Amino acid sequence: MNETTLNKLKNKATELASGALSRVEIAAEENRLKNRFQALGRKVYQAVQGDLLNAMKDDPSVVALVGEIEETQKKIAALEEKIAGKESGSK
Repeated sequence: MNETTLNKLKNKATELASGALSRVEIAAEENRLKNRFQALGRKVYQAVQGDLLNAMKDDPSVVALVGEIEETQKKIAALEEKIAGKESGSK
């Protein structure tokens, strides 16, 4: 094999590894998102049981969870765009 072929193979392997890593990152972020939604759901459930839905919007922990959910959704969208860009660029 000549050097050009080896470089092409190395570059392709690097691209595939990078894509796989990005997919793992998305899975991790989606898991964090799921955990935050579950935590928010528990708080909503407790508020419904205690008839405290109006007070929930002022709860700092609820506000923090909503902010974390939004940030995680942005991270996931950015990672998905990164993967889509790599896939369209490698074709």
